Amino acid sequence: MEQVETQTQTLTITATSWSRLAATAVAHMTEHLYIGIITVALPVIASAMGLSMAQAGSLVSTRYLVAGVVNLPSGFLADLTKRRSTLLGLCLVFLGLASLLMSLAPSFWPLLLFMATGGLGAGGFHPQSIAILSSAYRERRAFALGVHDSAANLGEVVAPLSIGALLTYTDWRTTLQIWAVPGLVVGLSYALFCPEVNQAKSHKERLKRLLWEDLVKNCAVLVMFFVSVFRILGQSALTVFLPLYLTLHLKLSVATMGFYISTLFFFAGISPSFSGWVSDRIGRVPLIVVGSALAALSVVALPHLSPGVPLVIGCGLVGGLLWALRPVVFAAAMEVAPPELAGTLVGFFYSGNMGLSFLAPILAGLVADAYGLPAAVTFTGIFPFLACIIPLVFLRGRGV
Repeated sequence: MEQVETQTQTLTITATSWSRLAATAVAHMTEHLYIGIITVALPVIASAMGLSMAQAGSLVSTRYLVAGVVNLPSGFLADLTKRRSTLLGLCLVFLGLASLLMSLAPSFWPLLLFMATGGLGAGGFHPQSIAILSSAYRERRAFALGVHDSAANLGEVVAPLSIGALLTYTDWRTTLQIWAVPGLVVGLSYALFCPEVNQAKSHKERLKRLLWEDLVKNCAVLVMFFVSVFRILGQSALTVFLPLYLTLHLKLSVATMGFYISTLFFFAGISPSFSGWVSDRIGRVPLIVVGSALAALSVVALPHLSPGVPLVIGCGLVGGLLWALRPVVFAAAMEVAPPELAGTLVGFFYSGNMGLSFLAPILAGLVADAYGLPAAVTFTGIFPFLACIIPLVFLRGRGV
């Protein structure tokens, strides 16, 4: 009888563990569905409302800026609050609500405000979800976070195709109203039906030591931080201006543009596991340098590729090279920082990535207004190029 009870308890724990992982993975996929508003819906919105390229870039920059500002406080809350699942659900509700409100915006400034509302959800989500999974799966943390990332990549593949199909049959306002439903439904469901109590206590002394001794004074960590920032700058500018280039310059249909963007995100989704495997064999910095250089060349080549197979290959290369470097950069940073501070380190990186990435869409928008959309796409290549140069200059001979 005791053996049966033990087996039942084990099965119950396993089922509970899987349900937590599955629910959080669905929540992460839902959060990344809203990237589709930037990549697919924005060109249609900009055209319908007569926005300049600088205004279109400002919309995305505002979202990234708000997300960056919110990220670090959200990381503190992830350590302090007892109900992280409620905060995670609230983040998804903000994303759904932002989509609904954007559909009602009469002009640019309300649209900007509602885009910022989406930034609250995007910026607050990751510290909660990563903290929940790290606590629930201490023995299988890497596997849990891997499923977490894979779900996000699935969302980024599904979003362009789905929004592109919706825009083919209806207007952008109706599309955004429909797109509000996943965030509202999944967010409320997670908050109400997936309770999670945080038993951990905050460690103020550890945080103080991290911010000064292990970040400010650690050259290798700071180099990886700026490599990560420049990588996300290139990524954020490209996700805005590649769709604009495809629809407004090449005059492709929204559905066709969605296919190209989905191709980019498909290879972005499958490449990180391969890049991690390679970096374990040749080292982190060599792969970051070579991968960033090749990503820069691939981005610069995009405006010179004709629609069809060449452009599909180009989008696949950009996704596979630029997005693949994120886990390598994080691994390099964690290996030169105390292991007990890995969670706060991730929060610091996410805050910097989202907080500074607002610069790229604004700069690319100014370039597009002055020189055209092909020039804006080409300009985006400067960011992965800088990510290639920084470790060569500052980490030479350090053996990172």
